[in-house]
Amino acid sequence: MSKKNQSTTQSQKYGIVWLSIGLVLLACVAIFFHKQPSAPSQNDTLQSAEVQNLVDKEASARQYRSNSAQVNTLQQNDRSNRQAEQPRTQATQTAPHFADAPVRKQPLLVELNSADTLTLQMLPGIGSKRAQAIVRYRDRLGGFASTDQLLEVWSIDSSLLHGLGSKLRIDTSNIRRLNPNSSTLKQLAAHPYVEYYQARDIVQLRQAGVRFTSVDDLRAIPSMADSTLRRLQPYLTFE
Repeated sequence: MSKKNQSTTQSQKYGIVWLSIGLVLLACVAIFFHKQPSAPSQNDTLQSAEVQNLVDKEASARQYRSNSAQVNTLQQNDRSNRQAEQPRTQATQTAPHFADAPVRKQPLLVELNSADTLTLQMLPGIGSKRAQAIVRYRDRLGGFASTDQLLEVWSIDSSLLHGLGSKLRIDTSNIRRLNPNSSTLKQLAAHPYVEYYQARDIVQLRQAGVRFTSVDDLRAIPSMADSTLRRLQPYLTFE
């Protein structure tokens, strides 16, 4: 009897131990599942979306306010610059514009005995060819003594000369002159107003001992007409 009771007691002890172990395991399982996050419900999802929407709106509002502040600052700076610039603009408008003032042009005046071909082309009606013809004839003459001598130049007529009259001046101090007592036959004959035979007669009289002292002495040459001597006089020297 005592052995049977002792065996029962031993079985009860084992049962209590296993029961305790089972309870501990159940408690652990319960604790584990209690700590697991539950799946978000639809309400929680909607609330999260609304919160995020509010956050986004607040961020957009802050950005808008920042941009508006920058725009206002730029506008204020622009207004300040315009206001600062306005007095200077008014001062510039009221100040006399010396640089923009019309320059009074001096009338064109060409010295006929020293002008080159480019200067001559500044005259109305004088192109490249006429300018070259004027210079060539001037070299043959030794210089112009009168503007009327331009009529002796190729392609220049009285109407063109009339338009040039007020634009020309002549300096006779640089005229190249001939001396009948010393100039060679070639030099005398090269002048447009002296024919070859007239130059020859001058040289022959000079070789004969005649010394010329004035234009009147050249009248001893039969071929020298008064009109020729008048034209030639500005180009003669007897020194």
